[in-house]
Amino acid sequence: MRILQVGLGRWGQNHLQTWRQLGVELRLCDEDPKLLEGAAEPASRDYRDFLAEVDAVDVVTPAPAHASLVHAALEAGKHVLVEKPLTPAAKDGFALHAEAVRRGLVLQVGHVFRFTPEAQAIASVLASGEIGPVRYAVARFASLKRPRTDGGIAISDGVHFVDLLSWLFGRQPEAVTATLRDHLGRGLDDVALLALDYGDVLGVVEASCFPPEPQRDLEIMGVEGALRADLLAKAGRLRVYRQHHVRDAHGDWQVEAGQTREVAVSGAPPLAAELREFIAACEAGAASRIAADGWDGAAATAVLEAAAQSAREGRRVSIELPDRVGGPR
Repeated sequence: MRILQVGLGRWGQNHLQTWRQLGVELRLCDEDPKLLEGAAEPASRDYRDFLAEVDAVDVVTPAPAHASLVHAALEAGKHVLVEKPLTPAAKDGFALHAEAVRRGLVLQVGHVFRFTPEAQAIASVLASGEIGPVRYAVARFASLKRPRTDGGIAISDGVHFVDLLSWLFGRQPEAVTATLRDHLGRGLDDVALLALDYGDVLGVVEASCFPPEPQRDLEIMGVEGALRADLLAKAGRLRVYRQHHVRDAHGDWQVEAGQTREVAVSGAPPLAAELREFIAACEAGAASRIAADGWDGAAATAVLEAAAQSAREGRRVSIELPDRVGGPR
């Protein structure tokens, strides 16, 4: 395949190295000429120089540029992979999804957590019923880090788990109650606490740039047990616990503990798996059943828009999403 990658910043460099490993034919674009120096592939500061000669476009720029770049690529008849968030405004994302469906093009959003070996294993555990019906989940994406300038911590980091929980549960949240804080005084949130209401299931997401130790973990509590995934651990990255509450002869609740097992997780690096899935979707001319499409990407942004409203108004906010058009679901 012939791929035009637009954006060669920090995460763009990861895309570039992965594309090279996958052996695709690349064209490169970035507004900063220094990032193009020494490139082995044809390069330009203007993406339009290469748009006519590629099959697909990979957009890895700051979020505010996504809408115009994705629209231009779709208008040119190209499949598109775009980093999350799809667009800063959900309405723009839904419009891009509709355009991709209308043109029969793949629009895939880079929610890479779906491609972690842990996420795939968690999906299998939940589908097996081993821990019973899910009660609630708690996810954390936090570390002492330099905050991004193109969006707050909720949409830059928290969005990973917002999308992952919705994918694992097979549905979008009905409402959200959120607290956002701007401790650094930048006009952007640097702490986000989101309570996502999935009806009978609660999802809690914490994102922050202050904790001294990096955290990328997810706990899911079920009726018959629980699971815990630590995406940064060197070993024991996923454990399943068989335990539940039972009433004793007096009617009091007691804990009945069972076995704990470690689930072996292995697979390709998540970004490589994601890019391979994009290639396969383009070749098949149909959206992936694993990857996030444009509707999924816009829905995640809509959840965060509702979270921002909740934080401003100090109340629970319902999430209203348009019907899905096209796509594999």
